[in-house]
Amino acid sequence: MKALVYLGRKDIQLQDIPIPEIGEGELLLCVEACGLCGSDLLKIDSAIRDRAVPLGHEVAGRVHAVGKGVTKFKKGDRIVVSHHVPCLDCHYCRRGTESMCREFKRTNLDPGGFSEFVRISARHVEHVALKLPASLPFTHATMIEPLSCVLRNLRRIGARQDDTVVVVGLGFIGLLTALALKRIGATVVGIDIDHMRVRAANKLGIHHAYTGKDGSVQSLVGRLTQNRGADALISTAGPSSMIPQRFEWVRDGGVLNVFAGYATQPKASIDLDALYHRELSIISSYSPQIEDLREAHRIVVAGEIDLSLFARDSFGLEDFAEALRRVRGREILKAILLPGKGDEGEKKRPAAKKKRTAGKR
Repeated sequence: MKALVYLGRKDIQLQDIPIPEIGEGELLLCVEACGLCGSDLLKIDSAIRDRAVPLGHEVAGRVHAVGKGVTKFKKGDRIVVSHHVPCLDCHYCRRGTESMCREFKRTNLDPGGFSEFVRISARHVEHVALKLPASLPFTHATMIEPLSCVLRNLRRIGARQDDTVVVVGLGFIGLLTALALKRIGATVVGIDIDHMRVRAANKLGIHHAYTGKDGSVQSLVGRLTQNRGADALISTAGPSSMIPQRFEWVRDGGVLNVFAGYATQPKASIDLDALYHRELSIISSYSPQIEDLREAHRIVVAGEIDLSLFARDSFGLEDFAEALRRVRGREILKAILLPGKGDEGEKKRPAAKKKRTAGKR
């Protein structure tokens, strides 16, 4: 099969590799669509050694083969599957932090969603694989996993109806966050230096979206909140050095939420005295729980959030470099890989191997 393989920093190649062999309780999924996530970009830009680097985890497709004992799915079923699955029994899982579970961090799809087929483990099949209706496009289904991350984040910060929330960064995750907030009745103030992304927010019904270049964000938030400040600020982008300044946009007793990785600029200076006297909270969120995945699945299947703006730009595996270029150039909001799309058109899928050799994975 064709797959995009990580060979080193900024070195991703389309190769022919063996189709994964499935075992008891497992599935072989024919990948129809897989979104390109910011975490994929971080992997691509990193020099990772001594381990396989799976690329692509926002996966939707059709069941191509089922392993012995699988009764939940059959060949031809349309499904979405998350890449990590918790043990559900450790200290972290019992306390509602499944994304910190060691099993959660260890598990993944084999070899990753940027391939024509992936092997889905028995634990994935049991807990994080969900059926899709025929009416839902696979491109929309790829957004269930990122939406589940957004839902978990909103739960962690306690977002509710009538809150005023500032969302900094109106890329895909920022806009998805804004839509999820709008859905629950919160007032959203969206900030991005890119005029095109501000216009995209306006198209999605986020009426308070601005570049913030004129320095008026704090006064705007004040007008919307009777000068209290925002109930929460969600930072999805921007330099870490800007985070301390954004405390001024948050009300006393409010929340500053870190909802992005800061691999290149991980440090920021925080005024601990102000944090203490104003009873501010700093909350982060990394990845969802199973309940968030199921709720995101329900919302997307029901069409409660309009995802069409994010499903416009798709690429075959052979066009991965162009997808990267357009995402990095901020030309598009979201790139979706279609592993079945290419010069050969609709290819005949090969028969799956059902028995795994000892030790092979």
